Order: sequence, then C-alpha cells, then structure tokens
Amino acid sequence: MTELGLLPQEWELVRLEDAADISMGQSPPSSTYNSEGKGLPFFQGKADFGDVYPVTRKWCSAPAKIAEKDDILLSVRAPIGDVNIAEERSCFGRGLTAIRANHKAEGKYLFYRLIFSKELLESKGTGTTFKEINKASVVNFPLPLPPLPEQKAIARVLSTIQKAIETQNKIIAAARELKKSLMHHLFTYGPVPLAEAEKVPLKETEIGSVPAHWEVVNLDSVKALQKGAIVSGPFGSNIGKRFFMPSGVPVIRGNNLTKGRLHFIDNGFVYLTEEKASEFSYCEAIPGDVVFTAAGTIGQLGIVPQDGHFRKYIISNKQMRIRLNTELTFPDFIFYWFTTPTGQNEIISERRGTSIPVINLSILRNLLMPLPPISIQHEIVLMLSKVDNKIEAEEKRKVSLQALFKTMLHQLMTGKVRVKDLEVTAT
Repeated sequence: MTELGLLPQEWELVRLEDAADISMGQSPPSSTYNSEGKGLPFFQGKADFGDVYPVTRKWCSAPAKIAEKDDILLSVRAPIGDVNIAEERSCFGRGLTAIRANHKAEGKYLFYRLIFSKELLESKGTGTTFKEINKASVVNFPLPLPPLPEQKAIARVLSTIQKAIETQNKIIAAARELKKSLMHHLFTYGPVPLAEAEKVPLKETEIGSVPAHWEVVNLDSVKALQKGAIVSGPFGSNIGKRFFMPSGVPVIRGNNLTKGRLHFIDNGFVYLTEEKASEFSYCEAIPGDVVFTAAGTIGQLGIVPQDGHFRKYIISNKQMRIRLNTELTFPDFIFYWFTTPTGQNEIISERRGTSIPVINLSILRNLLMPLPPISIQHEIVLMLSKVDNKIEAEEKRKVSLQALFKTMLHQLMTGKVRVKDLEVTAT
C-alpha cells in the first residue's frame, strides 16, 4: 500500500527527480522569436502541442532553455498536466518543463505515466487567475517505478496502440482529402472519370463552373409544393427551459448538427410534451427533412433519418427546416452541395449581423445550388456516401483503439495487468 494505492510488491515509489533530470522553462526575449525558421523550434505551452509531438509555429534565435530530442515536455501553466515529446532539439518557455529520463527510467514509460497522472498533476496547481505548478511540485511528484524491463514492456504495449491510432488518423485524413477532391470534381464535371473531365462542356454560373446541361436554381425552387416548406423555428420568448421534459418530442438544436455528418446526432436532446409540441406543429421536422442552422454557427445541417427512433421533431429557434420536392432533388444531394466550400461560401456570404451571424428565411430561399438531372444526383450521392461510409468505419476503429489505449493505460499503470515478460511489436 502506498500513497497512490496498491502497487505490485517489486515496484518502487520514488519522486520524479529520482528518475529524471528536470528543467523548468524560461522565456527568452520576445525580440528573439521569429517565423522564418531561424534558431531552434520554440514551444511556449499546451497551445503548441499535438497528439504526441509539438507543432512548430515559432523559432528562437537566442534560446534560454533547451530540450533535447526525446525529452518529455510537461505543461505546467494552465492547462496543467498535458505532455508531448520533443521531436528535435528545441527551446521552451515558462509554460513548460523538460523531463529527461535517467538510467533508472525508460523515457516512454515516464511519458505514459504522466499521461495517466494528469488529474493528480492538475490537483497540485495553485493560483487564482490561472493555475500553475512550481518546481517543487514537479520534482517531488510521486512516481511508481517498475523494474526497467517492465517499464520498457509497458511502453512497447502502449506505443503499439498509439501508433495504430496515429495510422488511423492518417487514413482518416487521407479519406477526407479524397472526399474534398471528389466533391470538387463531381460538382464541377459530374460523375465522369477524371480522364474524361476535359470533354465535359461547362458553363460559368454564379456558383462557378458546372456542366452545361445542369440548371442553377435557388432553394425555393426545389422545396415541396405545400405551404411552409421552408420554415424557421418557434422558440424565443414563446417557450423556455421550463417546458423541457426528459422524454417526449425531441427538439433539434445546433449541437445536434455538424458540417460533416449526413444525419444529425443525438447529442443531448431536450424534449417537449406532445401537447406543447402540437402548438408548434408548423415547425415539425419529419424523416427526410433537411435541418439547417441559421443563427450563430450558421451553415451546419443534417437530415432527419428515415430509420430514426422518433416520428417527428421540433426545430429550435436557431434552426430552419427544408422539405424538398423529391421529384426535383433529395436531401442527401442538398446536404453534400451545401457542405462543399462553394456551398458553404454561398451561405456565409449572405449572413447578416456581427455579434451573432444570422440568415433569414428570405436569404435561405434564395441560396443557389446546382440542379442536375435526378439520375445524376443519385450517382453523385452514391459516390460520396461510399467515401463517407469509409470515413465513418475508420473513425469507429479509431474510437475503439482510443478506448483500448485508455483501458490498457489504467491497467498497466496500476499493475492490474503485468507485462514484464511480454514482447509486443507494432504492425
């Protein structure tokens, strides 16, 4: 039993300074900072951190404190406890501390141990305006220290999972770049092979080049023929939190919509009773409707799923609902168009207001969009949805790997799982 709880018998409990050389940061004169690559990379704090390695934005020609390659960089000023590894010799300011493992410790083990210890590090912080930890708190920080072979084995296991996560990030980034390029191609030339794109007759329009046989129309042209096909939400002075219930008819708000997901997400729904929702029946959203954020973070949109748990929803005061004439177009095509850079710019360029940007019903009705034949729309959606499915599958794999990392970090750092004899290789 230790101050950190139960630990394996053969583990030592030491202070961080017993296993590492510790150097507190010092900021050089601001006149020595530059963006031209003169001197050493300069890191000031958590803002410069990436997932594992810091991102160089500034350099310093007269460094005060230097971290060597593979040193651990610990954030000691708000926020406290985040860590990265120096990828090269670099300079660091007051917001960071450099930690270099000595002969007793494996550097990567210390790195993962500090990740595990973030909450305990944060609890050592002092200050009112912003919290920080001093040198005494860092050098005296309690550190469970397994035998060196076990430290290395722990580090190998966690590094293997972390490298798999990094690989997933690259796969996801590549898939997103593919989607971005594909969207540009499809909305400029249509669903034709790249080699045949130059043969497609184009015309210049208000939204750029499109195939000559496509139309360019406004949203009002493709709404359903019924009255009120494009409507804004009902809230404001009419209704407040006092009417929200734990169940009933869900309300679609901004946090349910993103720029990148086809269907909106259940991210903290609030609900109205059936009776209260009936007062706003003109603002119902049903499966197939497009819901659009029209105030604040404008341009976010999502489609009410056909296979959702609810038959209807009510849109909030910052949302608008678009019900389409499906003989002319359909929700997925609208979604993909308005998530292209050109479609987003069409929205943003028409916004009103400064503190809270908004677009009104009149603006929404007049937003421009391409209108190819319905068969072409289907082809475009099919191609983009395949890439979306790939991205979603890879993101789910990443989430699973992150959960595995979190579980293994806890198990290994508490000694509940022992890996001192385990050999792990990255794949």
